[in-house]
Amino acid sequence: MTMNNETVLDKLQYLLGTLRDGEKGFADAAEHATDPKLKALFTERSAQRQQLAAEIEQKIAAHGDKPREGGSVGAALHRTWLNVRDAVTGRDDYAVVAEAERGEDVAVENYQDVLKEAELPAEIRAFVEGQFSRVKASHDQIRDLKHSMQAS
Repeated sequence: MTMNNETVLDKLQYLLGTLRDGEKGFADAAEHATDPKLKALFTERSAQRQQLAAEIEQKIAAHGDKPREGGSVGAALHRTWLNVRDAVTGRDDYAVVAEAERGEDVAVENYQDVLKEAELPAEIRAFVEGQFSRVKASHDQIRDLKHSMQAS
C-alpha cells in the first residue's frame, strides 16, 4: 500500500526545508571562504540547492499544497550558534569546508530517511532518488575536499 497524499506532502516539505537550509548554508560558506575557488564552489552549490528546492516546490504544488516558508528550526539555530562562535574565534577555509561537510551529512541523512519509506509512491521515489544522487555527489566532493585540505 502506498502512503496517502498528506504524508507524501510532509516528506516533500521536509526535503524542501533541508534544501533551503543548504542554500543558506552554502551562501554563508561562500561569504566566509577566502579562497576564490571555494567561494565559487559554494556559490554554485547554493544555486544548485535553490534549483532542487524549486523542483520540489513544483511537486508540492502538483500534489495540491503550497510550499512552506523557510528552512528547518534546527538549521536556523545551528547557523546562529556558528555566527556566535565565529564572532569569537574567526573562521579559516578548512573550518568553512568542515561545516559545509557537516551540513551535507545532514542533507544526505534526510534524503535517506525519506527513501527508507517503503510506502513511498514509485513516481515520488524516482524523483527523490534523482535529487538524492545530486546531493550525494555534492556531499562526496565536499568530504573529499575536506580530506585533501586536512592532508596538506
